Amino acid sequence: NRGRTAVNAAARLAAVPMLTLALLQIGAVPTVNIAPGVNLPLLSLGTGSGMLKPAVNVTEAVWLWLISGGSAVDTAYDYSDEERIAKGIEAAGAGAPFVTTKIPCTSYAKAAAHIDSNLQQLGTDFTDLLLMHFPCRSPFGGNTADTWRAIEAALTAGKARAIGVSNFDVDDLHQLRKTARRWPPAVNQCSLSVGYHDDATIKYCNSNKITYMSYSPLCGGPNGSSCQHGSVMDIPVVQQISKVHNVSSAQIALKWIVQQGIPLATAVANEQYAREDLDLWSWGDLSADEMKKLADAKLF
Repeated sequence: NRGRTAVNAAARLAAVPMLTLALLQIGAVPTVNIAPGVNLPLLSLGTGSGMLKPAVNVTEAVWLWLISGGSAVDTAYDYSDEERIAKGIEAAGAGAPFVTTKIPCTSYAKAAAHIDSNLQQLGTDFTDLLLMHFPCRSPFGGNTADTWRAIEAALTAGKARAIGVSNFDVDDLHQLRKTARRWPPAVNQCSLSVGYHDDATIKYCNSNKITYMSYSPLCGGPNGSSCQHGSVMDIPVVQQISKVHNVSSAQIALKWIVQQGIPLATAVANEQYAREDLDLWSWGDLSADEMKKLADAKLF
C-alpha cells in the first residue's frame, strides 16, 4: 500500500481547489459492463488490507478518493468500516459512488443477516455489487451453496444490482456452478498484480463471461494483505518502464492491469497517490512488448 497515510482533517478543505483542478485534468474513470445495466469503474478504492491500520482514517480516505475523481468504493462485512465509508461518501457530496461489498461464507440465515447489516451500515437500500468474500473451506465451516443462495435472493429482492464471488479458483467455480441458480457470477475478485496472477482462473472466467477483478494490485500474494512476496514497485522491470513513460512505478503496475480491461481495487489515503492512481489514461498505452515483460515479471 506504498506506506500511505490519510490526509489530516486540517488539510482537507485547503486541498479542495487543487483536487477539483486535478479532477478536471484526470477525467472520468472508464467502466466495464459486468451485468445488464451495471458498469463497474476500472478503479475502486479498496478499504481492506492496509486501510484497516489504526493510523488510516477511512472516512477521510473515502472523501479524498471521491473528490479526487474516484467513483467506486470497495468494502466488506469483515472490514467493519461501512459506517465510516458512508460518512465519507456523505462528506464528499459527489453523488452516490459505485459500491462493492462482500459477506463471509456461512449459513443461509447468517448470510442474509450480513447482507442486511451491510446495507444498514452503508445507509442504502442496495449495493451495486455484492460478493461472497471466500468459498467455505475447512476449518471455518459454513456452506458455499447456501451463502450463494442468500446472495441470489438479495439480487432478486433488489438489494444488489449484480452479484459475484471473491477468491474463487477454477475448482471453487466448478463446485458453485453445480448448485447455482444464477450463473455466471458477474465478478470474481482475486489477488492479481504484476508478478502474481492466477492465469488458469483468469482464462476460466474469461471463457465463462465472469469479469475478473484485481485486489492488492501493488502487493500480490495469496492473501493479498501484507505484500508477502514483496512490493510490486520494487520489481526492476516495473521501475524501468516507469522511467520510459515518466510516471510512477505504481502507475505502471496499475496500468498493466486496467489496460487488459481488468478492474481493480487499490488502497490509497494520500492526495498524491490518489491523483496518480486515477491518472492512468492521460499518458498513453503500454506497448505490447512492455505488457509482455510485465506479464512475465516475477515477485521476489
